[in-house]
Amino acid sequence: MLVPITISVPRLSLLDRYILREMIRPFVFGFGIFTAIAAVIGTVFYLIRNMVENNLGIFSAVQVFFLRLPTFAVLGIPMAVLFGSLLAYNQLSRRSELIACKSCGVSPLRLVCPALMAGLLALIFTLGLNELVAPPLAYRAIETLRAAIAQPVPNYHPRNIFYRSFAEGQLQQLFFAHTFDGRVMGEVTVLNFQDGELREILKAEAAEWQPNVWVFRQGALYRLNAAQDYETVEPFTERHFAYPRTPLDLARETRDPEFMTSREMLHYSQILAESGDVKRLRQWQVQLQEKLSLPFICLSFAVIGAVLGISSPRQGQGRAFGLSVAIIFGYYVVSFIFTAFGEGGAVNPIIASWLPKLGVTAIAIGMLWHANQR
Repeated sequence: MLVPITISVPRLSLLDRYILREMIRPFVFGFGIFTAIAAVIGTVFYLIRNMVENNLGIFSAVQVFFLRLPTFAVLGIPMAVLFGSLLAYNQLSRRSELIACKSCGVSPLRLVCPALMAGLLALIFTLGLNELVAPPLAYRAIETLRAAIAQPVPNYHPRNIFYRSFAEGQLQQLFFAHTFDGRVMGEVTVLNFQDGELREILKAEAAEWQPNVWVFRQGALYRLNAAQDYETVEPFTERHFAYPRTPLDLARETRDPEFMTSREMLHYSQILAESGDVKRLRQWQVQLQEKLSLPFICLSFAVIGAVLGISSPRQGQGRAFGLSVAIIFGYYVVSFIFTAFGEGGAVNPIIASWLPKLGVTAIAIGMLWHANQR
């Protein structure tokens, strides 16, 4: 006889459900306000300028605006979590409901649990939005805008393709193409090094990637000896070389980090690492870590808002909003400074992106511990 297996799903307590319901309205309000502010600053002014200067149509402008909206929603969610938890707990304190809970033996640590749940949900939603929705829609918005103002941009770099390859810390190859039409590179020069010394110079009118090899046409291969004198010259009409595909990958990628998922950014960062472009590599590594770390600020903001709401029962909605803006402004200023340090090479990219979040987390834990001791 088969015994039915039952899985018990823990239900939220009445207290948790009540506090979470109280957070919904201020969260929605804050989400709308903060997302709208970010969208106005980031897109609306730019679209208005294009409507005036480039005759952008109103329909196209509206389409671009809504396609860009998820990108700003990603920024609005952590702010809304802070504002929602701060205002909800503040209202509960003003109505003496939290005092009643404390008199019944409910600790501030237990009272903050619903805010943590809300922060966790916001984290998951932000992560999904930032990975699956915002990047492709943002890129589509840019393409829509360029098409509407008759300024199409090819999805490849048309000129000056430059690639460097290193082996054991020494320069191994320099690859330069003057032009690129999306398939064939023109006026190509390749310098091959051995033990740090130039050994081969390859010049060709055209080069095209075919499965596993580069096909060079109408060129010559110059071999040099140890004294850097020309040893042999080998003209050719067509010749195959097993060089890496990386120059083609560099030429075909024109998107900025905000238009990519973290997996795509990681892949392109590996290509940049192979190319030896240290400056761009640092920038992409910092942006990758920023994309990965941003959702986690929701948890810290939820705790900070809840503790401030519990500790400051006399604040009104206006003061709560002002306090939220001040906290958010301070965090983004510090985050911007560390991002600049990371991109400049003064700080490791992981530290530059995660340290401000960890700092906010430490503040949140300290505030919660202090509130629980009172």
